[in-house]
Amino acid sequence: MKLLLADIGGTNARFAYQEKNNGELNNFSYLKCNDFENIYDAIEYYQQTNNLDIESMSIALASHTTKDAIKFTNNHWKFKQSEIFKYFSLNKLIFVNDFVAQCLSLGPFYKDISENRTINDKLLGKYDLKTIRSGKPTKNSPLLVSGPGTGLGVCTLLNINNHPIAIEGEGGHSSFAPNSDIEIELLQFLRKKYNHVSNERIVSGSGIEEIYEFICYINKSPSEGLKAPTIGNNALKGEPKAHDTIKLFFSIFGTIVSSVILINGTQCGVVIAGGITPKLQSILSESNFNVNFLNKGRRYEYVKNIPVWLTENNNNGLIGASKAINNPHYRSKIITNK
Repeated sequence: MKLLLADIGGTNARFAYQEKNNGELNNFSYLKCNDFENIYDAIEYYQQTNNLDIESMSIALASHTTKDAIKFTNNHWKFKQSEIFKYFSLNKLIFVNDFVAQCLSLGPFYKDISENRTINDKLLGKYDLKTIRSGKPTKNSPLLVSGPGTGLGVCTLLNINNHPIAIEGEGGHSSFAPNSDIEIELLQFLRKKYNHVSNERIVSGSGIEEIYEFICYINKSPSEGLKAPTIGNNALKGEPKAHDTIKLFFSIFGTIVSSVILINGTQCGVVIAGGITPKLQSILSESNFNVNFLNKGRRYEYVKNIPVWLTENNNNGLIGASKAINNPHYRSKIITNK
């Protein structure tokens, strides 16, 4: 098979290699996108550094993959799928959305999930998941996979003909719906900068910076242009403005998650992915995440028993990419000479 796997977001490009079909993943490498002018340079660097013979590629990325031309929202790389195929003289090539890959990596967990909490607790260890909110999954209902990183991913997983399929969308770019007085103030603040205030403008790495600027504004103090990692670290140390920023960040995420549950009927549960929550999860429990999650008025009963889990496995995107190339639901996306 000699398969190169990649998971490319706005900030990081993760790589792995799979020698044989269904074999172990090896040669893991994490690169920074800004260190490379384009995707070709990053792939060649990974290939040469690890001295790999590559015949095929399966690449997950934070972008649409339905058209030949690929352009990221939060990354300077641009390319065409067909040109990657020709440049590297491949046998097979497939591109999938990064949250599609996240979903596909959870296919075995989704298949095994039970309404029996004891069984589920055993599954969590097997699949590297942590309980954020206890509940009772509805078997065979769709599973929501969502989470903030450089952007905000939203994807829904279900099984069709005994194979997992991820329903891809752009939920991160849906409109922000404030759920409290301070969130209304935040919307008004951001409306001065943006004609459209999406959920991703707020619940993402850059969103942390936007919220922090707002918190400083209402406290009449300078924002100092702090970046998200610094704000996050300050929040963990208890700095008040940074701490309020992350609490508001997770509170808004709670509204987003439960809104998607109502839209897509994902009563099996929610898996939070992305790079931010694992680092700041101690503040999630201090926020109004759960309050906003449950604040669904006449549909409170619909969401009240839905479990929420957190994945801390940074390789899920690579695992999902390895599954995509052999999944019959994604056969039409494969570029091949055959």
